[in-house]
Amino acid sequence: MTAFLQAMNFRHACKKFDPQRTIAAEDFQQILEVGRLSPSSFGMEHWHFVVVQTPELREKLREACWNQPQITESSHVVVILESVK
Repeated sequence: MTAFLQAMNFRHACKKFDPQRTIAAEDFQQILEVGRLSPSSFGMEHWHFVVVQTPELREKLREACWNQPQITESSHVVVILESVK
């Protein structure tokens, strides 16, 4: 089995994060760039990423996300929007 297929078979939703750990800035920028280049269902790739960093906004977002602790415990929160015209 290829490494890609192994990674896809391992995928899972992370329910718990260590708030003391963070993604390195360089790695996070690369993650955003890979996401930006990912194809959309419309084939237009007009992605917009909103990175929510302030604790106050993350608390409000958590309330709107069924109080999921990942919103305030993860090192980064990214809201992904797709422009459709």
